Amino acid sequence: MLYLIGLGVGERDITRAGIEAIKDSEVLILDRYTAFVDSKKLEFIGSISKTEMRSVGRSELEEGIPKIISEAKTKNVSIITNGDPMLATTHKTILVEAAKGGVDFKVIHSTSIFSVAIAESGLDFYRFGSTCTVPRWSEHYKPVSFYETVSANISGNRHSLILLDYDNEKGMSIRIEEAIAIMSKAEEHYKLGIFSKNKEIMALCDVGTENQRIMFKKIGNIDTDADYKMATLIMPAKLSEIETEYLKRISMV
Repeated sequence: MLYLIGLGVGERDITRAGIEAIKDSEVLILDRYTAFVDSKKLEFIGSISKTEMRSVGRSELEEGIPKIISEAKTKNVSIITNGDPMLATTHKTILVEAAKGGVDFKVIHSTSIFSVAIAESGLDFYRFGSTCTVPRWSEHYKPVSFYETVSANISGNRHSLILLDYDNEKGMSIRIEEAIAIMSKAEEHYKLGIFSKNKEIMALCDVGTENQRIMFKKIGNIDTDADYKMATLIMPAKLSEIETEYLKRISMV
């Protein structure tokens, strides 16, 4: 049996079904490339598991799919990952291969950055447009497609959820100031005013955890000294009356 288990966003977001599957696992694989996993959460998993956890990165997971499928034919194999497991393309590939190999599988869902960030923002879920990611730039890799996504959303009066690239080596997302610098460079190219310093943006740091912090400020005034592991940005469209009141009374408190 193959299990794909979401560990959720917060420290206590592992579901009862997830805990039971982990306890029954004979092979336990931690997908550590997708997002940061809190050390306390890992300690808890270690305390309930009857087998040693195998930590893998992206290439190890993708190249190891045949072995995982083979093991799952005779053992209970669990792949655990932060957030919800079905948000990663690699996990879908694993399930396809499991089905091809005649291996039974079960997905155990949990909270994700998509549900928690939007909920904590206080903005209306149905008003969000396409999601995009600000990737880390390098000398020969400087994509700006995120700008076009946000621009299209703003034109349709839709909010934009902006994910920040995850640095697996550092175990955290790229810093907000790095993302803002990249967005500013994209602004210099397009010159549509989407990411001008006077535009308001929401920064959600370690959202859904005990260390959660939310800022809603002009891009030029965002606090870049905040201590966090994971950050997500939201570029809002025109706020409704209830959204404005929520931000004023609750979300920014």
